[in-house]
Amino acid sequence: MKSIVERRPVAVTLGIGAGIVALAVFSRLVLEPLFPQLTQSGIGLILNWLFVAFSIGLVAWLGWWGKIRLTARVNRRAFVYLLPFATIVFLPVVFGMAVPEVSLVEGETLPAWLTVVLIVVGVALGAAISEELLYRGVLLRALEPRGRLFAGLLTATLFGLTHVSQIILGGPAIEWLVSIILIIPMGIGLAAVAFRLESLWPLVVWHLAVDVTALHAASMPTGYIVALVALTIIIGVMGIWLLRKDDQAARLATAHDAVDTAVQPKIL
Repeated sequence: MKSIVERRPVAVTLGIGAGIVALAVFSRLVLEPLFPQLTQSGIGLILNWLFVAFSIGLVAWLGWWGKIRLTARVNRRAFVYLLPFATIVFLPVVFGMAVPEVSLVEGETLPAWLTVVLIVVGVALGAAISEELLYRGVLLRALEPRGRLFAGLLTATLFGLTHVSQIILGGPAIEWLVSIILIIPMGIGLAAVAFRLESLWPLVVWHLAVDVTALHAASMPTGYIVALVALTIIIGVMGIWLLRKDDQAARLATAHDAVDTAVQPKIL
């Protein structure tokens, strides 16, 4: 028997998106009064790992470890599609990196070494696991029967919109708007590459790396922004092109199967 995720993939996708936003609202309304000493970063860290628990729990409930390609071998020939993504990882290295000041509790700034550990393990690793399992894992595979382009566009849009949690937790709205411009094309490209890699692990590793370097970016000069936007556009266009090719190939295969089915009785 099919799960509700397979029977109602669009409704479940939209519902999960709404649930993510609701979780952010809950964290702001409940955690802030309970732990008034926590900063925005502290609340965000808790929310990040609640999201990890939800994503892993969803995969475990569905039993989709194989379906979302966690147990499959990597298609190494598809690594070429990761080149523009790899370039994004190294952009902060080119334009300068530094250890940011982070405070989880009001009035207490973490030492540099602990900040690095927090960024790598607490923030980047959590985001890489949860977002890839959910967006390029469960939701992308659930929506795939509706067409790969449709699946890629919907998961990428949700990927961008759910980052509204940044505003809910007190971040500036302009940062969310800018992130949407970058995240949605990135999500489209990631969806296309996920289908080709045949394994989710390379994207988890990339996601971890890009979050680590981005959070260590010393500044965002004009050159950095221009390069980032250009790469994002390239990734988005590449993603749409690859997903359309996949859908065209699927329609052609379906047409051939229909012809074979129609001709076979005549041959017999």
